[in-house]
Amino acid sequence: MTVSQRPRTIIFDLYGTLVLGGSRLQRDTVAFQMADALEVDRTAFADIVRDTFDARVRGTMGGLSETISELAQRVGGSPTSRQIALATEQRLEFCRGLLSDSYSAMHLSQMKERGYRFGVVTDCSAETPLSWNSSWLRDVIDVVAFSCELGVRKPDPEIYLAATRRLNVQPDECVFVGDGGSNELYGAHELGMAATMLVDPNLVDTERFEGHSSWDGTIITSLAELVSAFNE
Repeated sequence: MTVSQRPRTIIFDLYGTLVLGGSRLQRDTVAFQMADALEVDRTAFADIVRDTFDARVRGTMGGLSETISELAQRVGGSPTSRQIALATEQRLEFCRGLLSDSYSAMHLSQMKERGYRFGVVTDCSAETPLSWNSSWLRDVIDVVAFSCELGVRKPDPEIYLAATRRLNVQPDECVFVGDGGSNELYGAHELGMAATMLVDPNLVDTERFEGHSSWDGTIITSLAELVSAFNE
């Protein structure tokens, strides 16, 4: 297949694929810092942050400050507006740090120069869209589909279709690249996308995704392999 025959639209997962996702230790550390700011029990707060992942990435808990306030109250806190503002900034700072990782930037730029268009489909909570416009990704990625804004998460077809509609392409005109979390590869494949699993040790948290080895489709270990494939 020549380059001109290849799909020229690539839809990426975000965390663990284009930028670091943060380890459990890192995420717990941020939760502990937020708990201190909110004056609630550290362990209880970190536990409830993990336990509400699905609700947060579906956007059912409201905005970031509203979510933090509710989580604090669930573990017995009565945070002031000042405490909520501090904890909110701590969470945003962590997210901005993840999005600032430019490890994949060179590869995306190389493909962009060859005329490829990019979408991002990600399961994320409110801090990601709030931090997006201050990241380098904003100038490289053409469209985004944030689960917390759409109310659905992977592998629900609607989150992928939100991206393809915004790109004005059909699913079978796209390549999907992700680390395999949330059964995202199967969801993309079922829509007709050419799904590729990226397991880059520089980005993926192997402890989180060690159970996703059942994928029997294409697997690459760096975006450099994707660039090379499209240059063949």
